[in-house]
Amino acid sequence: MSIRINTDYSVISPYPVMMILSFAAGLTASYLLDRRGGVPKTVCRYLMLLSPLMSVFCGFGLTYITSGGKMLGLSSLGGLIGMYAAALTLCLINGNSDDTKTMLGSCTLVLPLMYSVAKIGCTLAGCCRGFAYEGVLSIHYSGRLSGTADAFPVQPLESLVFFIIFIVGLVLHLRGRKAVMPVFFTSAAAKLLLDFLRQSHTGTVLSLTQVLCMVLLGAGIAVLFIAGKREKTEH
Repeated sequence: MSIRINTDYSVISPYPVMMILSFAAGLTASYLLDRRGGVPKTVCRYLMLLSPLMSVFCGFGLTYITSGGKMLGLSSLGGLIGMYAAALTLCLINGNSDDTKTMLGSCTLVLPLMYSVAKIGCTLAGCCRGFAYEGVLSIHYSGRLSGTADAFPVQPLESLVFFIIFIVGLVLHLRGRKAVMPVFFTSAAAKLLLDFLRQSHTGTVLSLTQVLCMVLLGAGIAVLFIAGKREKTEH
């Protein structure tokens, strides 16, 4: 049993629609979490304006830079960098350390939701497809972006995995548990592992995406180490 998707969209591709919905869902959730954490309304509203601009800029910028100026495309990791950059920019302007922690935490918690929604757009548009696969739930693309073979449904799998990460992280956060760093590490690890299932990974030991995920994991470990040393110093 295969999933059949025709990429000949007569009006508009679902990709930009899902990207817009991704930002709408993520920014709304981030706003509510920031307000719940005590961040002023004005700062939250500025973040909603700045985040999509910097996310799109960094998303396209990372693809352009890493391809040596040969490609244009929206990189999810670049979008992540842009979201953090927007939060850090407003944190520097606001100058409130508590708000800084809240905004960066909210950004981390909602990024899996945004990625999950965005991957639905990738599924329907036929980009980021999985390796050649003829088994159960393979995706058969027809139309303008048809492939030479059916593909493994990596995009729907990514969408499901990251939605589960978001829901679990949100529930833990609302119950007062520490969820930000677990969500960060789980998301980076899931992105790294799921990249093995992509068509673009064929014949590649480690992709650039996986290397960047390793860098993120290393950065997360460094943050935990520094925070742990700071706590010991304060005590």
